[in-house]
Amino acid sequence: MDQGEPGVDYDDTNLNPLICDLCKQTFDSLDKLGEHQKKEHTM
Repeated sequence: MDQGEPGVDYDDTNLNPLICDLCKQTFDSLDKLGEHQKKEHTM
């Protein structure tokens, strides 16, 4: 497995489960992950 820096492969939903890098919570859609990060982590 050749993985780059953490946070580089956000768009690879096939390779990556949707997990928040910051708190390790798992989401079932990219939209939910995005909303969570906006609310919880203010990216």
